[in-house]
Amino acid sequence: MENRTAKGGLFTFVFVILLLPLLQHALSLVKSGELLCASTKTPYVTFSFPKWWDGSYQKEKTLVLNDSVGFRPDLVRLNNQIDFSLFRKLSSGNIIGYDGYVFGKEDVLEYSGDAYMGTEAIREEMIEMKHLQDTLRRLGKTFVFVYAPSKAHYVPEKIPGLLTRMRKPRINNYKMFRVMGDSLKINQLDYVALFGSMRDTSQNLLMTRQGYHWSIYGSLIATDTMIKFIERERNITMPHLVLTKTHHTETASDSDDDLVKCTNLIFPLAHERYSYAEHYYQGNTQTTRPRVFIAGDSFVWGWIAAGFLQNATASWKYWSYFGDMWTEAGVKDIRDYEWKKALAETDCVIVLVTTTNLHLLPRENRFVGQIYHHFYP
Repeated sequence: MENRTAKGGLFTFVFVILLLPLLQHALSLVKSGELLCASTKTPYVTFSFPKWWDGSYQKEKTLVLNDSVGFRPDLVRLNNQIDFSLFRKLSSGNIIGYDGYVFGKEDVLEYSGDAYMGTEAIREEMIEMKHLQDTLRRLGKTFVFVYAPSKAHYVPEKIPGLLTRMRKPRINNYKMFRVMGDSLKINQLDYVALFGSMRDTSQNLLMTRQGYHWSIYGSLIATDTMIKFIERERNITMPHLVLTKTHHTETASDSDDDLVKCTNLIFPLAHERYSYAEHYYQGNTQTTRPRVFIAGDSFVWGWIAAGFLQNATASWKYWSYFGDMWTEAGVKDIRDYEWKKALAETDCVIVLVTTTNLHLLPRENRFVGQIYHHFYP
C-alpha cells in the first residue's frame, strides 16, 4: 500500500512539473527575466493553405511555440549554468580563460595570428592611409589612426595556452599594422601599448574580466589621452577632463560586464572591484573645440559615454562600422547622409579600430577605403 502511495505521489509530482510550462504560457503566473543579447522572438505566423501544403507553416509555427514555452528564459539560464559549471562551456561561444577572464573568440584568433590578413594587404591599406593623412594635412586637417585594445592583447597570459600555442603568437594584424604605420610616419595612437604599460600600476581596472570594451574608468583615461594627442597635433588647447571622486563597487554598470551578460548565466563568473569616477570638463574662452569626424567600431561609444565628443568638440560625426552615421541630432543610414560634406567641414578625422577588427578595414572599400577613394577616385 505504501509503495503504491509513493508511486502515486511521484507521478503527481512529475505531472505537475510537466504541466507548469503550459500553465505559465497560458496564465503568466511568474514574470521571467528577459534573455540578454538573445535574438528577437519569432513573429506570429498566419495560417495559409499554400504554406501548409509546402510545409513552411509547420516549421515557422514550431519556432513560435518554442519561443513561447513557459519559463523558457529560466530554463535557458539553468541549462547555460549547468553547461558552465560542469563543462566550463559558455553558450555565447566565448572563451573562458584563467581567473574568470572571458574572451571573445575573434579576439583570440587575431592575437594568435590565425586571423592574419597578410603583409601585402596590410601594406596596401597603410599606404592608402598615408596618402589620406597627407591630403588631409594639406587641407588643414588632422588624421589619427587609433588602436583600441582587445582583452587578448591586454591580458594574454589569461588565455588558455592551447588556444594561443602556449601564448607565443605568430605575427598578427596589430603588430604588422603598427610596424608599417611607424615606418610610414602615420599618426597613430596606440591604446594597446598604453593600457599594457598601465595595467600593473593602475589602481583601477582599465579592462574588466567580464567586459569586452575598455572599462568605464578606462574610457575616461582613453578620453584624456585623445584630447592631449589632438592638442599636440593641432597646437591648440582643448577643454580638459578633470576626475574628482572615484567610487568603488563590486556591482558592474553599463558595459563593464557586457561580454558576460550575453552568456545568460544564473551566477556571476567572477567578482571584481569596479571604479566609477565623477568628472567634468574644464574650459574657458581661450580653449578650442575642434570639429571631429570619427569612423570606428563600438569602442567609440566609450568616448561618447565619457562625454568627450559632447564637451570637448564643437561638433562631431560618428560613422559606426559600415552603416550608420551618428551625430548630435541622431542617427541616419550612411546612404542617406552627406558624409563627404561632413568630412570637408571637419578639423580632425579619427579612425578607431579594435585590434580584433583590423581585418575589416579593407572590406568592400569601406572605412578608410571609402574616404580614400573620395579623394582619389
